Amino acid sequence: MTRAAAVLAALLAGSTGCCACATSPTFTVRQGAALQPGPPPAPLAGSVRLLHLGDFGDDTCQQAAVASAVEAAHRRAPFDAALFAGDNLYECGPDATLPGAEACAFGPDGAAVATPPSGPPDPAFARLHEGPLAGLSAAPAAPVYLALGNHDVAAGGGCAVRGLSPGATARRKACLEVAHASPRWSMPGRHYVLDRGPARLIVIDSNVVGADYAGFTLDDEVAFVAASSAGCDARACFLVAHHPPATAGSHHDEGPADRAARMQRLVDAGGGRLRAWLAGHDHDLQHVRTAGGLDVLVSGNGSRQRPAERFGAVSAGGALLFGSVSWGYGILTVGDAGWRYRFEDDRGRALYCCAAEGAGRCEPVSCQER
Repeated sequence: MTRAAAVLAALLAGSTGCCACATSPTFTVRQGAALQPGPPPAPLAGSVRLLHLGDFGDDTCQQAAVASAVEAAHRRAPFDAALFAGDNLYECGPDATLPGAEACAFGPDGAAVATPPSGPPDPAFARLHEGPLAGLSAAPAAPVYLALGNHDVAAGGGCAVRGLSPGATARRKACLEVAHASPRWSMPGRHYVLDRGPARLIVIDSNVVGADYAGFTLDDEVAFVAASSAGCDARACFLVAHHPPATAGSHHDEGPADRAARMQRLVDAGGGRLRAWLAGHDHDLQHVRTAGGLDVLVSGNGSRQRPAERFGAVSAGGALLFGSVSWGYGILTVGDAGWRYRFEDDRGRALYCCAAEGAGRCEPVSCQER
């Protein structure tokens, strides 16, 4: 029995609460072209296979089930890398009060860490994120790359730290996550570029969309996307961030009032060269399109479900193609001539697939493989 499967079995056997009867909900919506998907596309030459999953950082029965499915998927066809789109450590991010945490400091660019924490590692990293992903270390191992989510830098309410301002708290927590490193945790900076074969992943800190915080600004993220997208002529570029620019989930009406405009600045910084935006934040699985036609893939059902979600409204003038409350994850495959995306549930069953040729949109297709 794999480690993830053993954890799941132990949780189910030992629970007297909801875990004892925990099963994935199944409510799913398909609209537009997804009602009549096209035929299965041909395999992609020179492709890389990337796991996409967010909101994973809570030790729940759901997390154990999804981790077990991810491990099985990696055994079937190894991932070249895994992308985790934020909310990596629920509820409040890393412990900013641990000895040595105060030493953590960013460099002049406000992205990379210049001085790491001087104390022992926070056990939450292993308990809430790295441990459940042990199966990704099976040869050939899939390195894990992460983005910051809002819970990772939470500084209000029960996440406040006595003696620290909210800004100082959020900055320290961001620093602790960027500084942490292991075979199953890599965050080279608050924003960074990851090149894998024909794919370029531009990873950003989308917490600045709600408001600049802790000395970090939207202007900095916009400038980073603009500079990074200069390499998108040679590679297919995807933006990875916690927050999606359009969603049909419960965050569709999330503030502030200028949120859509702030998101659009990031999209525009890509200069029309972004193939898609990979996100989490909404605890479900979605394929939506922005009003401008950018594909948005939300894979945020890693550990905390929202089974009552019905995908009734789409933010920012976007359009919904697919939405599901099923526990699961996304798989991005990028090749020389296009890219593919596939949602699978916690049993490894295909839920939805789309395919893009060249720089075109990802159109719904049959998940049956050729």
